[in-house]
Amino acid sequence: MTDLQPQTEAAAPPRSFIWWSIAATALCFAPLGIVAIWFSFRTLRAIDHDDLAKAKRSSRVARRWLIAAVVVGFIINLTLLVIFGLMGAFST
Repeated sequence: MTDLQPQTEAAAPPRSFIWWSIAATALCFAPLGIVAIWFSFRTLRAIDHDDLAKAKRSSRVARRWLIAAVVVGFIINLTLLVIFGLMGAFST
C-alpha cells in the first residue's frame, strides 16, 4: 500500500521559555523561577541533541514551574501589599 499523504516537515522544536523563566525569577518568586530556568536549559540541551521527546517533556515542565513562579509571586506580593496597607504604610 502506498502512502498518499504528503510527507510533513520535521516537527518544530518545543519552546524553551528561558527568557520568561529569567523574568519570573527576577520579578516574581526566585526559588520556583530557578527551577523553571533549569528545565528551560534542559529543553535547550535536548533540542541540541535532537531528542525532541525529551525536549517536549522538559518544555512542559518548565512552563508549569514558570506559571507556578508567577502565581506564587503574585500572591505573595498581593499579601504584602494588603498587610502593609492595613498597617498604615500608605497613609498620608
